[in-house]
Amino acid sequence: MKDWALSRRDFIKKCVIGGVTVYSAPMLFKPEEAIAAGVKESLAQSWFQDGKPAFRFDAIEKITGQKIYGRDYRAVDIPSWPDTQHHAFIVRSHIANKVYLGLDLDIIPADIQPYKIITAEDLKNNELTLPPFYGDNMLLEVGKVPDYLGHELAILLFDKFDDFIKAKLLLQFHEQFVKYGDEVVPYTALSRPPYAAWRIIRQESAQGVAAEDQYSTFSNGQFFPKYVGQKLEWPKANNDSKDAGEKGMFIANALRQEIDSNKSWFVLDKHYQTQSIEPMMLEPEAFNGFYDKKSQTLHVVITTQSPQDFFQQAGKVLAQSPLTKGITNLVVHSPYIGGGFGAKDHTIFPYYGVIASLFATAPVRLANNRFEQFQSGLKRHPFSISNKLAFDKKTLKIQGFVSDIKVDGGGRENFSPSVTSVGASASQGIYYMPRNDIQAWCLPSHLPTAGSMRGYGSLQTMSAMEMMMNEAADTLAVDPFTLRRANAMVDGDKNTQGATPLGKIRYVEMLDLAEKHPIWQQRDANKAKFDKANPDKSFGVGFGFVSKDYGTGANAPSAYAGVTPEGKLVVKIFSVEMGTGTDTSQATLVSDYVGKAADTVEIAQIKLFDAMELFEDDNPYIMSQEHQDKMANDPRWTPAVVSASSASQSAFFQSHATKHAAKILFEETLFPAAKAIWLEAGGKAEKILIDNAQWQNGQLTLEGFAPIEFSLLCKKAHAIGIVTGVMTHAFNRWEWADGDFKVSNQLKNYPLDAIAVEYGIGASKAIKATLNKQGFKVIPRQSMRYPKVQLNSAMVRYYTPCLTMVEVAVHKVSGVVEILRSHTWIEPGKVHVKQLVEGQIEGGLTMGVGHVLHEYLPADETGAGNGEWNIDRYKVPFAKDNGVWNIDYTMLPPIEGIDESKGLAEVVMIPIVPAVVEAIYQATNKRFYHLPITPNDILEAIK
Repeated sequence: MKDWALSRRDFIKKCVIGGVTVYSAPMLFKPEEAIAAGVKESLAQSWFQDGKPAFRFDAIEKITGQKIYGRDYRAVDIPSWPDTQHHAFIVRSHIANKVYLGLDLDIIPADIQPYKIITAEDLKNNELTLPPFYGDNMLLEVGKVPDYLGHELAILLFDKFDDFIKAKLLLQFHEQFVKYGDEVVPYTALSRPPYAAWRIIRQESAQGVAAEDQYSTFSNGQFFPKYVGQKLEWPKANNDSKDAGEKGMFIANALRQEIDSNKSWFVLDKHYQTQSIEPMMLEPEAFNGFYDKKSQTLHVVITTQSPQDFFQQAGKVLAQSPLTKGITNLVVHSPYIGGGFGAKDHTIFPYYGVIASLFATAPVRLANNRFEQFQSGLKRHPFSISNKLAFDKKTLKIQGFVSDIKVDGGGRENFSPSVTSVGASASQGIYYMPRNDIQAWCLPSHLPTAGSMRGYGSLQTMSAMEMMMNEAADTLAVDPFTLRRANAMVDGDKNTQGATPLGKIRYVEMLDLAEKHPIWQQRDANKAKFDKANPDKSFGVGFGFVSKDYGTGANAPSAYAGVTPEGKLVVKIFSVEMGTGTDTSQATLVSDYVGKAADTVEIAQIKLFDAMELFEDDNPYIMSQEHQDKMANDPRWTPAVVSASSASQSAFFQSHATKHAAKILFEETLFPAAKAIWLEAGGKAEKILIDNAQWQNGQLTLEGFAPIEFSLLCKKAHAIGIVTGVMTHAFNRWEWADGDFKVSNQLKNYPLDAIAVEYGIGASKAIKATLNKQGFKVIPRQSMRYPKVQLNSAMVRYYTPCLTMVEVAVHKVSGVVEILRSHTWIEPGKVHVKQLVEGQIEGGLTMGVGHVLHEYLPADETGAGNGEWNIDRYKVPFAKDNGVWNIDYTMLPPIEGIDESKGLAEVVMIPIVPAVVEAIYQATNKRFYHLPITPNDILEAIK
């Protein structure tokens, strides 16, 4: 190995957190180990042809073996690391209702004993604790009861792979290795307070939706209960009170009383239960770390969707411990992570890797196998939903909606509060609710931790709403399209929180399209024909229509677009690529502004954007308006510096920062370079107007002037020393912040809150003197407008609608449900890359089919937390389960003048769930209120 040294590349990506200098470093194999080092540049650049991508940006890397995931790295592969690789194994509890008494080390043969066993005592003695987000009890102390199934007990370190794998195979399923007391005791989760509770109440004005609401969460503000044990104690109802909680509870109680007593209403009262699900990403979580005491540096290779959170928290963890007081540098490598689906967002796993690295005597690898991922990985929250939906019997209009939602959060809190919130706010689906009272609460449990898995609560609640609409139509004997049209939201309607969704609402348009489809129009004839030809099967058609929110209310994307002296276009983004095609879409969309796609895209760039010198000082969700107004005057302040790479992050939020970086690059780099060239050729300045310039075949053109190649523009910009790179930061709280910036002595408004630029190699000494240590000049904003903090109470405002219709065949003897064909309608806004959207539709359908028909983890000691689960017993859908050859779709074209792309990764998996449930009913005349619907469930119902 060679000593770790600080290069200029590393230097510009550093920050100091808790006294530890944190670096973002590139993740590369040793050059001599590269599998496909000889790929021709011309081949790599051929991905973008005729103004659109010919294949994914990373396709050549995949085909040639160059796309290496974090899980694939070993110490020998990484420059500057020793070649020796140690291995770590986490021992986890498979029981949660007995006292933990320690480990029986005599079970391990003497020749394969670990050289170190890290216990809770080691962590306590060295003051090593988790970041507050993850809670406590990182390793369980002897004499205590596990908080949950899979609770981490100890970390075993091995210096030889053979010893490690033999010991792991021996111990992973050994019944006596972990010692427990004989007495069965209550789960610790039963004595812990709820993770969160929410209440969404609204009553429209007597004058209708256009008037100010009589009461709403958005207008009156949020309020929360007191916890008495695990019970919720809401404020006492008082209509005359000025307190939001007391008045809100009066409104809520009045609605609940009327729903139970109003005889002119038809009220559907149903309970729904959803299950715990394993995300099943292809690559289980992994970590590799090296504590180089000589250089006082901890190197880590992490596989997480949220590296920015690890950057912020890991330095603080290290700074608090006497064991790590010698560490002055933390080098973080963020390679490709493989699949994510939310299950690698804010995962606790990397912190166990850090602990292993601190006690190991060489680089140490910690990697889950599939059994361990089932036992310890984040899961989808099970929901228990009790709904009452009231309709006017004459008009069919919804009159009120009441919902009580109980959520199982698992062993650690993680994102359970926000998943519960999103599930509650999503309950209404596509429908307008004039009155609603939705309460949702999340409790700890003995199950593995549930987190931000795709669907994020809305899958559970919107599926229930669609099942209710289908059953209500059937009970009322009205066409399901008619009932939906009577209640579908239209422009100007408010959501259950009382906020108005942004953009054009096209739900009725999508209903009209779907109703005309042959699957629906010919359903009766097709059923008669199919059932006659297949007497052992029964045919059914169903559909579901949902509108999924996207965004967090504190999205903070960053992007960089720049040109090299050689004529290359480089894009760098903060988002992580996790299979959704983020690198491809971001490389593509810049062509709208600079005439070509990016030659290079660097993802997961976190510390790079410290060049904008931004800071945050409060929680963007709970800060006061007074505080925001005061801090907005500081040109380096922002409500949030970074946010996680969620499943719907890329298309809308990341693209916003990227396209504005590209737009400013055109305004400040490419066009000025072209103008300089045209002026030198004798052109008149008054004729060289930016609004008249156009890109054609990679050349910048202007009537009356010679076209100029992109590469020549880059060389000219560098030669004359003008701006050659642009960095942007934006903030979105259900609308974009905007500011006034003077980049080149001209004041312009951008929907951004920070801009920094770098200059070409020909820049003057005077310009270079204005650059910060990262080589950028921060453009101070002249004025700034941030969205009002009241918008936090809107909870959601961005939506993507999706409708799926499905034909199924139910086997009468086996109970198996066969998907015959499906059609999906989606309104994605402006599509960056059509094939990526198609892939999301197909993948989403598979995930939805898994949720409704196949995937299930028991909510007791027989579930995943016992460590015995793998795909030999966990049923995931295969191609044969999806009607794979008969998947079709319709993408609504964007409305002229509206070019915003929408987040859609999650929504495409949801409507297939209620569609299949309804299709099963149409085939069997039996309704189901729990998921998944198994063959045994169907056989029991129809016998």
